Amino acid sequence: MDSMKKIFILFALIVAQLPLWAAIDMQAHQASDEGAEAYSDYLDKQAAYYTANYAYLKLLPLSGEQLFSALNSLMGQTSRIGSKSFSYDSLKDAYKNVDKDLNNPGYIIGYYDGISMSGNWGTGWNREHTWPQSKGANKSIPMGHDMQSVRPTNTAVNSSRGNDAYGESGGYYDPDEVSINNKNYKRSNNGTYRGDCARVVLYDYIVYGQMGNSKNSLYNSQAQLLSKLGKSGVFENIEILLKWHMQDPPSLTEMVRNDGAQNYQGNRNPFIDYPEFAIQILKNEVKTFSVGSNQMMNPNFQLTTRHGFVTYLTTPEGKHPQKVAVEGASFTYDEQLGRLTITNVTDNVNISTDTPYQPNPSDPVDPTDPTDPTDPTDPTDDHNGLWDVNVTSIDYYVSDQTLIMTHLINMPVGIYNLSGQSVYINENASGELSISLQKGMYMLRVGNMTSKIVVY
Repeated sequence: MDSMKKIFILFALIVAQLPLWAAIDMQAHQASDEGAEAYSDYLDKQAAYYTANYAYLKLLPLSGEQLFSALNSLMGQTSRIGSKSFSYDSLKDAYKNVDKDLNNPGYIIGYYDGISMSGNWGTGWNREHTWPQSKGANKSIPMGHDMQSVRPTNTAVNSSRGNDAYGESGGYYDPDEVSINNKNYKRSNNGTYRGDCARVVLYDYIVYGQMGNSKNSLYNSQAQLLSKLGKSGVFENIEILLKWHMQDPPSLTEMVRNDGAQNYQGNRNPFIDYPEFAIQILKNEVKTFSVGSNQMMNPNFQLTTRHGFVTYLTTPEGKHPQKVAVEGASFTYDEQLGRLTITNVTDNVNISTDTPYQPNPSDPVDPTDPTDPTDPTDPTDDHNGLWDVNVTSIDYYVSDQTLIMTHLINMPVGIYNLSGQSVYINENASGELSISLQKGMYMLRVGNMTSKIVVY
């Protein structure tokens, strides 16, 4: 009997510790190992949604009304929210499949405070209109019962907001003043709901609003963001909205609910999937500065306001750079997370990292050495000094087996496979290049600077 008691006690201790071992940080801006499965599902759904004329590479060059029009059209085509089968009442039982707490089956994550709550209706939470009903999102119309916009919120926290506009000045509602009430949210992730609020308001505008002549069948004349600023509107101003959006990247909570909301009503929030689109659409409303980097960035910011942004740097080998330098702004860098925080922008931002190419001894060519006699660009000389052009950074990223290079100004560009054979040569490239490549690892050479890239 005593031995059975000991076995039972040991088993009980193991069971009690399991949640601690498997805890998923729902505020993580990059999925932890424990959240990798949900993050992988998110990436698959994201890739499947943006296709054909709405593929990322087709949307990327667009800005202003052109980009608004494309996303507005995509929302109109994919959203089912206008169907009679959707209502404000039907949200009650749907949240448990959308706002899932991955640590607690049957529980949901509350808006503003991140609290884990029972998914059953009538257990201390209600429905929060991020875009208030009194300012255009009446619950009887699609915008007022849109799953992407109307969020489950602890009743007391919801009441504290009322219908105040979001902002940082007196008389505005700032979710940063609400403590994150979830033991699995790590302080190292700078947990906040500022970005969430900005992305929902941007979503409402892109789905229900109008820019220029662009609007879809879901159009609501009250969903005009640019005329809904100040205390009587929904946000203090556009600069604060973009500041919140860029300084608080999408979290795993947002990614999981973006998938769930798509399952529920058909469309996604594009500003969770591609945060860089926000400033591309609204760049004429604020002063912007260009952003260049010699590393892949997530998200791939091309522009910033004076407030800066947070992004994550990853080398082509999937590691975080050890050393980072930034021109045109103040910055802090967390090497362990790869998190780069840009602030106090005063000029165009140039991000450079110390990631020297480490040649494989079996490689017949070292593209970093302009005197290498097996240089495939010209085995007899240095091509009249072609590669002597001084380059301080390489601005590129890879998507859908395509290498995209930006901010080129009369620069020589070469791509080589690891056998040393040239795959692409352009002696005088300017502007933007889009180069299709097979999956694999390559060497990218721009002037006297070289970087290893992975095409996937």
